[in-house]
Amino acid sequence: MAKKEFNPANDIQDLQFFGESGGVNPSISDSSTYTFLSAQTMLDTFEGNTEGCYLYSRHTTPSNMYLGEALAAMEGTQTANVAASGMGAITPTILQFCKAGDHIVSSRTIYGGTYAFLKNFTPKLNIETYFCRHYKSRSR
Repeated sequence: MAKKEFNPANDIQDLQFFGESGGVNPSISDSSTYTFLSAQTMLDTFEGNTEGCYLYSRHTTPSNMYLGEALAAMEGTQTANVAASGMGAITPTILQFCKAGDHIVSSRTIYGGTYAFLKNFTPKLNIETYFCRHYKSRSR
């Protein structure tokens, strides 16, 4: 079977959702919390066993899911996640890759929020960061 040519413009254009109350364009969700018709559905959603159900906007929203799927289509990846801020992306990434006893080597000239996180919070998790200084060579 021939491999499909990657065409981000077509892939994003073809990303559509249909349903009982689906609009022609994706709706923007401004809710921060979501309802459940049964306790079992809520439990299944908490455990990650349902699709199309949302708990709280800090986890995800219909708008963020659509944006992630659109970005994935444009980039040719299986999935993409969006975050509300840089630290909202940096923090879980560091915590996903590092565990107690690990060491991080970082520049001192990183973003201030990241520096504060690595200097003040990760040591509480027994993750040590070594901050490097940048030295300019002296011209003679």
